[in-house]
Amino acid sequence: MKQIRVGIVGTGFGASVHAPILQLHEGFDVKAIASMYRGKVQDVQRSTGIQRVYTDWRGMIDQEELDLVVVASAPPNHHDMTMVALRKGLHVLCEKPLGMNAVETKAMLEQQQLSDVRGFVHFQWRLAPVRQAIKQVIQSGKLGRILHMKYQGSFSGYSMLTNQSRGWEGSKSAGGGMLFAIGSHMIDALQWWMDEQISDVYADLSTKVPTHNSASDERTEHRDADDAFSVIGHFEQGASFVMDLLFSGVRGNGWCLEVYGTEGTLRMTNDTDVEVSEGGAFEQIVLSVCEPPLGLAASAVPYYSGLNPMLNGVYQSIVEGKTASDIPTFVDGHRVQLVLDAIQQSAEQQRKVVIS
Repeated sequence: MKQIRVGIVGTGFGASVHAPILQLHEGFDVKAIASMYRGKVQDVQRSTGIQRVYTDWRGMIDQEELDLVVVASAPPNHHDMTMVALRKGLHVLCEKPLGMNAVETKAMLEQQQLSDVRGFVHFQWRLAPVRQAIKQVIQSGKLGRILHMKYQGSFSGYSMLTNQSRGWEGSKSAGGGMLFAIGSHMIDALQWWMDEQISDVYADLSTKVPTHNSASDERTEHRDADDAFSVIGHFEQGASFVMDLLFSGVRGNGWCLEVYGTEGTLRMTNDTDVEVSEGGAFEQIVLSVCEPPLGLAASAVPYYSGLNPMLNGVYQSIVEGKTASDIPTFVDGHRVQLVLDAIQQSAEQQRKVVIS
């Protein structure tokens, strides 16, 4: 089997999730990883087993013989890192969101197409069995014409927000906030499930816990990134949707998706159960299972069911030159960014925004 040579940029999520799953995949050979911090070299070598650790990501891209670069740094870095890799003729798998705004993502998409290489975005949850089952039910026509979708999540983050520093994740300019971190996945899922783009939004973004007072140094951390959002809108063919997330609950209820069609209703809870009703009792959908292998790092286990099958598709796309429709590409990343931009504009201006 041909192996794809991989370099990873980012020693947070890149080292704890991307690296161990890539290392277990027989189609990929992780050659090097780049940290933004000089002091982490030995720690990264020890935790990942990757011996070639760079403190200059440009140096890694220039000096290593690579086929694919995984960009797993903070959102403000995605554009520059991706553009350097693309101009060198390397395929890219970039963390979500693809960029900070649609100007960046359009440039990234155009450069990817110009460079004649592949560009993927880490919307890996598309490939998880529960998300695949939802897609199959909707696309089968069993629910009829879709009228409305309600996608909600609430989580028990209040204690963490009040007792821990958020760092860059609490800063809007640094790409922090739940809209970018989780909302981007939700938008991608909605558009992918419907095979249709969102046409307009009316949104509210809020920071429920705007400060954190450190007991150790008496400093106050001021936050302007959202920890909650609510969005209503429509798809191009007229179906409506509600998308709502609250991270700052004392006790959250997890995930809930409801899909209402002219012939049936689907509901999903906590990404574990999918039920369908055609007017009578709800019936459980049997889901396939994607068990993580023994020995996989604990930090990577929750992501395996989505990322491993996504990597299968990435491998096929690079080696065979054809990309399956379920594999998220830069086209999908740009489409999501258009919606993210519209949501931010709507929240700032307190009005409905049409996505052109």
